[in-house]
Amino acid sequence: MLQKTPDAVDVTVGRNVRLLRVQRGVSQEKLGEALGITFQQIQKYEKGTNRISSSKLSAIADYFNVDVASLFSGTGSSGQGGALIPFSAEAISVAQAYDSIQSAKVRQAVRNLIRKLSADGGSLDSFPVGQDTQ
Repeated sequence: MLQKTPDAVDVTVGRNVRLLRVQRGVSQEKLGEALGITFQQIQKYEKGTNRISSSKLSAIADYFNVDVASLFSGTGSSGQGGALIPFSAEAISVAQAYDSIQSAKVRQAVRNLIRKLSADGGSLDSFPVGQDTQ
C-alpha cells in the first residue's frame, strides 16, 4: 500500500496553527481540550499528516480570535487574510511582559523607547543610560 505524503497546503496550515499556538503560549493539550480532541490529533494537524476539517479550522480560528483566512497564510490561497508572522521566543516574552504593564503612561514610555531604539539601529548613544544626568 502506498503511503500518502502530506499535502503542502495541509502542512502549511498545520504550521500556522502551531505558530499561533506557540505565540499565544497554548499547549497542545489545552488546544485539544478546547476543541474536544486529543493532543495527539493536534500534533497530526500541526505536522500536516491529518487534514483539519472546516469545522475544526473555524473552531481554531475562533479560539485564537483570528480570521480563518490567516490560517492559510503562505499557501498561495490566503487572499487578503492577515499573515502570520513568526516571532522569536524573546519577542513573545517581551510582548507578554508588555501586556502585563497596567499603566498606560508606562506602556507609552516603553513604546517610545522601542521606537527610538529601533530608529537609531539599537544604539544607546542618545540615551544617558548608566550616566549621572544631574
